[in-house]
Amino acid sequence: MNSIIVSHESDVDGVFSASIALMRYPQSKVIFTSYGRDNFLRISDLIYKEVVATQGNGLVIFTDLGLNDESISPISDTFSFLKSNSWSVLWIDHHPWSETALNLFEKDKTFELVLDRGGNKCASELMYEHLLYGNNKAKQLASIAHTSDYLLKDQDIPPLPELIVYYRTLSNFYSKITRLAQRVSDGILWDTEMQSDFNNYVNLRNEAKSKSLKMIRIQGLSGGLRMAIIPVSSYIQTSLFSEEIFQKTAVDVAFFFNKEGKVSIRRNNPIIECNKIANELFEGGGHEYAAGGKMKSDADQIDKVLRELQDATETWLKKKI
Repeated sequence: MNSIIVSHESDVDGVFSASIALMRYPQSKVIFTSYGRDNFLRISDLIYKEVVATQGNGLVIFTDLGLNDESISPISDTFSFLKSNSWSVLWIDHHPWSETALNLFEKDKTFELVLDRGGNKCASELMYEHLLYGNNKAKQLASIAHTSDYLLKDQDIPPLPELIVYYRTLSNFYSKITRLAQRVSDGILWDTEMQSDFNNYVNLRNEAKSKSLKMIRIQGLSGGLRMAIIPVSSYIQTSLFSEEIFQKTAVDVAFFFNKEGKVSIRRNNPIIECNKIANELFEGGGHEYAAGGKMKSDADQIDKVLRELQDATETWLKKKI
């Protein structure tokens, strides 16, 4: 059967859920992407070209990608095109969805949505349960993805989160990340090539972290809460770096932003709802414990960045009260 796998490009869960899908459909074309309308338009174009180039029906599997409201229109058009060509859709995810996005799947049973609303499972676990339940290799991959996605310390895993961050800085990122997914689907979690790549990355990461630590800004919030903003380079894995930031500052929430205006939000206090704060930003979304979006401010104007992110947080706080 013709099949296409579309997954999140930024983390272990995105790679591993694609790998588990590859174990079930090894002939699949694999496409990685990130959030935002422009990215979904790019994916729609790639799917269109792939479907036109093949004959017969097929299946598109989306995994570890939430459907934000601004991306519903291009995805709806893609769904109509797929249906007209006798292709079906399986979408597996664990992010919060709006009712508008959910309605897209209620219109036609050709499109199947597997969504964890409890916040306890990552996409790889859902993929394992839905496509390869009982397969020990897929079960182990799902367990590793869970550990990585929920920032747990329940098992030691290879430094794949940082390796993926490094690959995203390379011009051949998509070929690198696709090859990684294929190797993981074969049960290869680390090899000499990965080790060589990681060695190249470590010095770049350490230098970037040193610069970021010198530029932390801390701001008080309503209710005695405190936030920090930290400029970061593309060599920093924000979830891991957030642990250092929280140890050094004891703030309740941290915002990491890069030159392109992308913001990653991490919490050090269960009161904080990162996804709700992210909703106050452009293309925001994610989980309570980790989320992201885009800011309007120029990353070089740190006072304006601080004000924008503080305003977003205070707006969420007012709604929470």
